[in-house]
Amino acid sequence: MSRLPACFRWYWFSQTASFVGDRLTGFTAPSIAILVLHASSAEVGVLSATGWLAYPAFGMLAGGLLAHVRKRPVLVAGELTRLVAFVSVGVLAMLGHISVAGLIVAVAIAGVATVFGDVASQTYLPTLVEPRSLFAANSRLQSSDSLSKLVGPALAGAVIGVVGPLAALAVNGLPFALSAFGQSRVRTMEPVPRPARRDPVLVRIRDGLTQVRRTPMLRQIVQGSAIRSFGIGIVDTVLLLFAYRALGLSSVGGGLLLAAGSLGGLTGAFLAARLAARFGVRRMMLLSGLEGASWVALPLCLLFAPVAVLVAIRVFSSVWLPVWAVLTTGLRQSLAPAGHESTVHATARTLVSSATPAGSLVGGFAAGLATSWFGVTHGLVLVLTAGGLLASCSVLAVRRVSLSLAQPELVAA
Repeated sequence: MSRLPACFRWYWFSQTASFVGDRLTGFTAPSIAILVLHASSAEVGVLSATGWLAYPAFGMLAGGLLAHVRKRPVLVAGELTRLVAFVSVGVLAMLGHISVAGLIVAVAIAGVATVFGDVASQTYLPTLVEPRSLFAANSRLQSSDSLSKLVGPALAGAVIGVVGPLAALAVNGLPFALSAFGQSRVRTMEPVPRPARRDPVLVRIRDGLTQVRRTPMLRQIVQGSAIRSFGIGIVDTVLLLFAYRALGLSSVGGGLLLAAGSLGGLTGAFLAARLAARFGVRRMMLLSGLEGASWVALPLCLLFAPVAVLVAIRVFSSVWLPVWAVLTTGLRQSLAPAGHESTVHATARTLVSSATPAGSLVGGFAAGLATSWFGVTHGLVLVLTAGGLLASCSVLAVRRVSLSLAQPELVAA
């Protein structure tokens, strides 16, 4: 067992602060829209979708632009951009100049910065740790992400209660400053990409698509991740509808349901590299299909203890998402050809992230049809089960991955 380098620990600190900032501002912005600006449902929907839309709009462009530049300055600039976006709109809000359009602009700017930072971070991490340590490093990042989902909304609510919703937007943007500081402390010298020639951006974008298409394992991983994101997009959209309208849970109960899922995710992130080291990467990727398949048990809610059944499914299914994320991210980082890392990661992230809002739209539409045909409870059970089964089909895309995948190295923090 080896130890992750000190440079990674600063990087991990930075990413953790960034995750917390995401959760805080992601909760605060729609809260202001609903509680202060009395936004319509359509306006709240646009606000919620704005950040996600940055991926299909700018993801591949980011990969092309970042192919020949150092990544750490991009990460620092991205965090500072998000800081300025949210602090600025928070200050304007406290001065009385606030609107839903202003919130959308801030979220859009932050979303674009997030896309560039995401692509840069996916490319930067392999320069900080050894290839066999990528699984362990990604496991720690997934643990931080899951923990931020657990504590972020509660912390954001507490800040709103103390300083008020308008000032909270500025305060909750401060973790991005900590993230920028953490990145600035990473001392590992990143090599300057020096390609034999500098292709136009559109050529680089096409290169990312070509590399993913022509590399069988990369193609399978991206296909599987997109299928999973689409199915989970359906589940996540319909889940609270089922909790509120079919089971009659309060908003507090809905929050606890999401928190229970975050606990499962934290467990999965902690165990991912260990399970892969013990049982093999391929086997654990296939077993992660239990995330979606577990929703087949949802009809048990129609027979007895519906809340207990739903919580159990939510916790169990959430364990497997970070397992899939840790293993597929590590494999993608190790498989990306030298000199093509940025375009490959941008292509993968764009295709996978674009599948989530597509699944959300399909889930909402399907839920409306199913409830009109079969009633609220039975209709929502049907859509949730179908979404879970679709997510589990992601393992079909990777069933032929190599049996000789390198075992991950267990490392200390």
